[in-house]
Amino acid sequence: MDSSSSVLGDGDLLREILLRLDFPTTLVRASLVSRRWLLHASDPAFLRHFRARSPPRLLGFYHTARRDEQPEFVPLPHQPPELAPVLRRGGCFRLGGTSGSAVVFDSRNGRLLRAELPPPPDALRFGVFAPLHPARRPPHLPPLLHSQLHQRGVEVPRDGDARMLLPEDGGGDDTSYTLVVFTRKGCQLLATAVSVRGESIEIRTSRSIDLPTHWPSRMRGGLLLHGDLYMLGKKHILVFNLKSSNTFLIKLPDGVEQLDRMGNLKLIRRGDSGLHLVHLSGLQIHVWHRVTDCNNSNGNGGDWELVDTLCLRRWIGQALRPGWESGNPSVGDAFVSLRRVEDNAELFLVVDRVIFHVHLADRTAHKVFEMAPEQDVRFEIHPLMMVWPPTFPEILKHDHDQYE
Repeated sequence: MDSSSSVLGDGDLLREILLRLDFPTTLVRASLVSRRWLLHASDPAFLRHFRARSPPRLLGFYHTARRDEQPEFVPLPHQPPELAPVLRRGGCFRLGGTSGSAVVFDSRNGRLLRAELPPPPDALRFGVFAPLHPARRPPHLPPLLHSQLHQRGVEVPRDGDARMLLPEDGGGDDTSYTLVVFTRKGCQLLATAVSVRGESIEIRTSRSIDLPTHWPSRMRGGLLLHGDLYMLGKKHILVFNLKSSNTFLIKLPDGVEQLDRMGNLKLIRRGDSGLHLVHLSGLQIHVWHRVTDCNNSNGNGGDWELVDTLCLRRWIGQALRPGWESGNPSVGDAFVSLRRVEDNAELFLVVDRVIFHVHLADRTAHKVFEMAPEQDVRFEIHPLMMVWPPTFPEILKHDHDQYE
């Protein structure tokens, strides 16, 4: 037996070699060597270690400047060559649809929850779209039957607080989504979760919670983390547990509050380390961390800790004019604001009409898109991540291992 065979024949050494691959796509190609390599690469315990070292990459984002236009996919520039085959798939990133118009409600784990916009009075046609698996076209999800929800006491506001979310795993069986409706009655708030799976609808409603007097008319955010939905208020975060229907408020760090008409606060996921809050103050980004405690009904289970501070002028100074500061009314639309935050401590910044992708951990910032003058600076951004876990070939699982 030669030295290479002795090394690759050692399961522990083989796993260490596979663990040092940088991308899930490379891991899938390596699994094609043999059935034994496939079994190592697809083992759940191994995949947990692999993801901790090489988390799924952000491929790009969908954006719309107006509600009546088809969302467009914009790949991130400066992607490593290993991802080029994925991004060259061309038409698979088009949302499609017979009406030529669609709206995206949520994106997670390589999937998009979207609806076609047919001419009235037809109902929206919902679907879970997986651009990286274009051949796997799931059937359209049934529309939300407003009359059925009305009979159960759930009113979906046209302009109020309602969020449509993919399950936390990013879509599961591609037939599921959750609608969360927030209803205000004076200074009290009710949260209702409508879980849709195929033709099945399950409804859970929380007890009412007293709101602070400064609570905004509309909440922002919508981060789903460990079964809790976090929504940003002015000085607090509303937490709604989708399973137990418990609700409570978490106070923001001292001196931090949501500004009117400004995207100066965003919530992010950062692995399993708890809740992170990104605060844009002037041209400074402050990152706060708080240990999450779902069992604490009053929201006082942990203290906020400032874990990072970054200066935007150092990163994107070439796009800034003298005197520009976020929230400065004298510059009109030429402000700096957070638009969307994604996994792996990544976010998008809008500076005037230029969009930057910022990676907090790597301390990098790249210009990724510039809006046309007629486009609305409030347009939506929906990131597209690589799918996790990777899809491994089925055929080798039943073939004889050529190396055994």
